[in-house]
Amino acid sequence: MSKVFVVEDSNFFSSLLKKEIEGRLGYDVIIAPTLAEAREIVESGQHEFFFSILDLTLPDATNDEIVDYIVSKDMSAAVFTSNMTSEMRKNILGKNIVDYVYKDDPSSLTYVLSLVERLQKNTGLTALVVDDSSTTRKLIASLLRLYRFNVIEAENGKDAMEKFEETPDLSLIVTDYEMPEMDGVEMIRKIRASKSKSELPIIGLSAIGDSEMSARFIKTGANDFLNKPFQQEEFYYRVNQTVEFAEQVRTLNDLATKDYLTGLYNRRFVMDTGQQLIANRDRGNLTLAVAMMDIDFFKKVNDTYGHEAGDLVLKAISGLLRSMFRETDIVGRLGGEEFGVVAVNLEADKLMDVFERLRLAIEATQVDIGDQEISVTMSIGICTAALPTLEDMLNSADTLLYEAKEGGRNRVVIEH
Repeated sequence: MSKVFVVEDSNFFSSLLKKEIEGRLGYDVIIAPTLAEAREIVESGQHEFFFSILDLTLPDATNDEIVDYIVSKDMSAAVFTSNMTSEMRKNILGKNIVDYVYKDDPSSLTYVLSLVERLQKNTGLTALVVDDSSTTRKLIASLLRLYRFNVIEAENGKDAMEKFEETPDLSLIVTDYEMPEMDGVEMIRKIRASKSKSELPIIGLSAIGDSEMSARFIKTGANDFLNKPFQQEEFYYRVNQTVEFAEQVRTLNDLATKDYLTGLYNRRFVMDTGQQLIANRDRGNLTLAVAMMDIDFFKKVNDTYGHEAGDLVLKAISGLLRSMFRETDIVGRLGGEEFGVVAVNLEADKLMDVFERLRLAIEATQVDIGDQEISVTMSIGICTAALPTLEDMLNSADTLLYEAKEGGRNRVVIEH
């Protein structure tokens, strides 16, 4: 497991950092009070460090030597100091550190924790940097890599659109305006046709630096705008603010549309989205099948093993449902142990096979509830008739589900 390295000669600050980082973020913290001990720990090769927090002034190093050493080992670091002049700031930021934090600020500990947490979240995220200037592009890419982003580069809007199509998991785009073949505003307009601001945040850049350019970016769909040249701290602030806001919007959207326990869509989302699909079906654009599913004897699971065990079963079943259906299908928890699927363009001759595989997978699943493993079965009813509303199709599927229960449970009943 990666660890956080704290190089600090003050026992008060090092102990405080250790307690908060280990308690809130879950990283083990290794402490060194001197440069010599820091060298010994790093050179031993016994630890993999995710991040380093460095005091500038140590008993055996008073002139940034610890920063030079840590950076020379390609280790990500921030400076934690009680003294920072303008000249020192410029010098420190030139050494490729992530940030600096003042010890004497009451909010400094909170800032350090949020910084480490942000870097933790950024790990695995991919950012696209778009600029026709190789120098600027490389600078921005290096800043984002310091912040733990994976980075892809594009030299203009046309190149960026190709990268966008090839990289469905993009988490951030930073783009210039003036570029050959396709400028930044036109590129954003095309991206916003398929990705919202919360799905893919975009920061616009320009050396023009007037309010009109800022307005053009924002009105086209950028989340934020930054003039070139910019300060490193301002760049990171805008990146953090933009990414975190998008995350918060997605979280709120999940709370509104997804079941809190299983992560599947909730009943309201299934009903609203399913009815839209019905309208699309009636225009001849697609076919639909609606399934109602119910875990057999689920009350017995709760009564015998407890509600925590029941929750584990619900989560396990939900994981199977997610893995066995496509992104185009709507999979939801409709209430209690009852689930629903709105399957889009699933060929009629394959419907029974798909749901029979699901039934068999559930039957074969052993759910670990702590001191033992238990298994459950599921009954399934499927409606493929083109009934007027989703409610009608769900009611029909529910009747077929009842037939499956009456017929002995752990079976699939389908009616065309």
